[in-house]
Amino acid sequence: MAYTFPEKIFANALTYYLRCPFKFKCHNDREIKTEFIESPESFVGKVIHMVLNDFFDVGKVSIDERKNQDLGELLKYSWARVRKSERNGEYWSADERIRLFGSGEQEKAFGLKTIAILNNYISSADLSVVPLSLEDWMECDSGEFIIAGRIDRIDQESESAIAVWDYKTGKLPYYNNIEKMMEEDLQVPIYAVIASKRNPFAEKIRAGLIYIKYSKIYDIEWTKNELKEVEDKIIAIARKAREDKDLLPSINKLCPWCEYKDICPDKDKIEEKYTKIDEVNW
Repeated sequence: MAYTFPEKIFANALTYYLRCPFKFKCHNDREIKTEFIESPESFVGKVIHMVLNDFFDVGKVSIDERKNQDLGELLKYSWARVRKSERNGEYWSADERIRLFGSGEQEKAFGLKTIAILNNYISSADLSVVPLSLEDWMECDSGEFIIAGRIDRIDQESESAIAVWDYKTGKLPYYNNIEKMMEEDLQVPIYAVIASKRNPFAEKIRAGLIYIKYSKIYDIEWTKNELKEVEDKIIAIARKAREDKDLLPSINKLCPWCEYKDICPDKDKIEEKYTKIDEVNW
């Protein structure tokens, strides 16, 4: 393996380490890191992010226009402009989208469902917010590490407070409180630390996840001093990951869907613990 510890630490990478050090190792090995494969669900997730980025961008949709904005028009515009990858400037063609979704009718059904999801979310969202940033890649120094991430939205809530949001387009999480989530996923605390350092006026930092499909928010608030303790924990985990020379597998509930399962040293144990069901195929 050509594993190297990353120069920049992203939230998903450290989360991999918490769940399974071996997956962290694979993710940071250029020779075996898997290529992302688009699915209808991931395509829709990208569109939702694009639509909400345009909707909350006051340069594209003014605050006064938000209430009556046709989200269907925004969606159709974004739907045709999804790129094949962040490195590839090509858009998905109409024929390629049909192949992805299975048929033109199926693509339309996904689109109409997505419009309904967006309308439902916007109906209960605060339409007066003026974001400080939207869909921006950000990074900052954190001790001996650089932490980085793409933050969906940062709002200024007062002269001394900000809110940091990440949109989620899938199912609701297993846990029903954000404190429990953060034991296994470092996205929220890492994004909060980055946003705090990029907006030094903020004495209070609220951060959380917005599950668009369900209009459900999980959030937590820290003072700047409290967030320093959170940052120290992130640094400690990153240091542990850097110093871990074994990076051994850790079997968990996500193992059956892991893209590195076939090369995992413990793949036989995974199959013993998580027996797959053979569905009816007729």
